[in-house]
Amino acid sequence: MTLRTLLAASALALVTLAGASAQAGTLFDAPGSVGEFPTDTSYLVSFAGPAGPAALSFVLDGFASLDGQNFYQDDFTLALNGADILRGTFNLGGGGNDVVFLQPLGSTISNVSGNGTAVTWAGGHVNISSPLNLIAGTNTLKFAYTALADGHAGFQGTGDEGWGLSNIKVTNLGAAAVPEPTTWALTIMGFGAMGAVLRRRRELQAVAA
Repeated sequence: MTLRTLLAASALALVTLAGASAQAGTLFDAPGSVGEFPTDTSYLVSFAGPAGPAALSFVLDGFASLDGQNFYQDDFTLALNGADILRGTFNLGGGGNDVVFLQPLGSTISNVSGNGTAVTWAGGHVNISSPLNLIAGTNTLKFAYTALADGHAGFQGTGDEGWGLSNIKVTNLGAAAVPEPTTWALTIMGFGAMGAVLRRRRELQAVAA
């Protein structure tokens, strides 16, 4: 293997190492807030990531009299790549019970509003975290709210109730890819070759002087 080929292979190995490290850590981070939306709307978040486990955390914000389980009920749904991973209803100012209907991945929900079942018109917040199973490439989260109509009051509008999101964050939980031994070997050989070239040049310069 020539010196030029060895150096090129080492550079490629370094790029591979950098790419492996980049896959670890935060995949999406939006510390601000989005909303206020009326019910019967959705909000999409897309991000790139490696296949494997990840963690999602966010705050679900309610405005005015967003309802839990009652006659005016509004249901929240979270989906990953088209599959629902959380459905529930929460008292965020409009009264009713907090009820989780679906959480196949084991989401954690903490209602920090302290509204109980009373109508407060004060809105509120729910802290939600959920494990995710990502696919390689682009992943899409869909956050949606629906005002139940059949047997319920139906759509109310933002003059009565609304919803939003805050502090959306997705973190990769998979270990960073471990480089193969040949990758490490090429990298070390490349650095060794570059060191030898530099030493040889210094020796030739000393002789010429």
